[in-house]
Amino acid sequence: MPGDALELEGVGNPALPPDRVDPRSGRVSTDTIPGEGGLETVASGSEKGQGPSEGAVPFRRDYTAAREMIIRAGRYARRARDLSVVLDFSDASIGVAEEFGLELWAMLPGGLSDDKAEELRGRLIFDLGAYFGETLIRNHGGRWGWATIDGRRVFALRTNSGVIVFPLRKARTILRGEEPGTLVALYQFLSR
Repeated sequence: MPGDALELEGVGNPALPPDRVDPRSGRVSTDTIPGEGGLETVASGSEKGQGPSEGAVPFRRDYTAAREMIIRAGRYARRARDLSVVLDFSDASIGVAEEFGLELWAMLPGGLSDDKAEELRGRLIFDLGAYFGETLIRNHGGRWGWATIDGRRVFALRTNSGVIVFPLRKARTILRGEEPGTLVALYQFLSR
């Protein structure tokens, strides 16, 4: 909904670019979020980001998800700051964010129930993916939303160039050591 604003009470995210915050209300305006953004390259979406273009993956922007990603990215940056790690949403911070995530992953306490351990892992995956995506969006443009692949809706980002990527999946595979590669390499590829 163009013109809608998202309340960010308690987020305290000083790195949010001024063009995404209404100076009068302090709220994030979703109609000022630049472009359409993403993370793990798999397909290209439509020009409008709303439906299919010839041979493209349909993509629908999600304002509620965008708000959640902004909040989670801010939480990840604050958690890092509390541990004397600087995450400032700059291009250069992606390597630091990835290393911080890997260190937190390694420090997850043993002896937790499987459910509690999986909850902590899931939160870390989600927050790192959100930080990666928000950094890409802030610096190079993009949108959070849903891609439809093989009839399934999949949470994704869409870059300004139409590349659809999956930041949470990429964060999960990096943290769990399920595949080679780094968030830095992916970020550099997407920000060209």
